[in-house]
Amino acid sequence: MLHRKILVGAIAVLAVQFALSRALSRTEYLPSPPPLDQFPWRLGEWSRVKDELMEPGVLEMLAPDDSLNRTYVHAGRAAEVNLFMAYYKTQHRAANAHDPKVCLPGSGWNPLVSKVVEIPVPGSATPIPVNYYVVAKGEGRSLVLYWYQTYKRAFAREQAARVQRILDTVAENRTDIALVRVVVPVIKEDLDEATAMGTEFIRLAYPYIQRQFPPRGRGAAQ
Repeated sequence: MLHRKILVGAIAVLAVQFALSRALSRTEYLPSPPPLDQFPWRLGEWSRVKDELMEPGVLEMLAPDDSLNRTYVHAGRAAEVNLFMAYYKTQHRAANAHDPKVCLPGSGWNPLVSKVVEIPVPGSATPIPVNYYVVAKGEGRSLVLYWYQTYKRAFAREQAARVQRILDTVAENRTDIALVRVVVPVIKEDLDEATAMGTEFIRLAYPYIQRQFPPRGRGAAQ
């Protein structure tokens, strides 16, 4: 019985290796989504204030195929929201999307709260998982909401996205991904208001984020 289980396990491993080798031998599907600088300047009552370039060191480390670093303000609210996106046509590279928790402490931001929340968004049958991260620098606090978006779904955890990458490589040979991060300053220690603003902004932005992942056959570069 034990020998049979070992044999079945060995066959399963060989089957996975064969499937991966076949997938990797094919030309990977590389989508050509709209440039991120065409992301809407207005989302509901939120309006673009400015776009900022990434610091050269950060850009070199992340090495995205496209990126966006844009600040929006709300007509009836004092705070602003920063939207950052780093898009990759493929995950089969040395440089890739990585967890912002790695670099924020190095920039002087200290973590206060870290958890995963679920946010209902248009275009998704289920709420998307989002990292909810409160950080402080001096007397200032900010709420950081971020996740990893693929053409199929959203992931809060980088490790889960990597597992899905293997499955997507075998099934469709497509691994495009984006790191999406929304930062909201916490004004007058009102974290509930910052949470409400960040959640509202994500709900408005999500349908346009999904446009970065066109269905196969539309705007594709083989």
